[in-house]
Amino acid sequence: MFSWHDAEGARHAISRVDYPLPPRPGESIASLCGRELELTREDFPQLAQYRPHKKTCLGCDAVWRERAGMRPNPVSAR
Repeated sequence: MFSWHDAEGARHAISRVDYPLPPRPGESIASLCGRELELTREDFPQLAQYRPHKKTCLGCDAVWRERAGMRPNPVSAR
């Protein structure tokens, strides 16, 4: 099972097995695409001042779709 989280200007997928509780500002998390991400307050859209839309990380999207048995995203498969 996976969840999505904003980090470093994009939305990244993280394992709910590795992170059963929601991450917090200041923590480091490893995304499905293998990046180590340092979370800042701006990465939490729950905070009203940080709600702008961020692009989805296509690397995380590809791994998530593969593990979930889904077809590749047509945008990232090009």
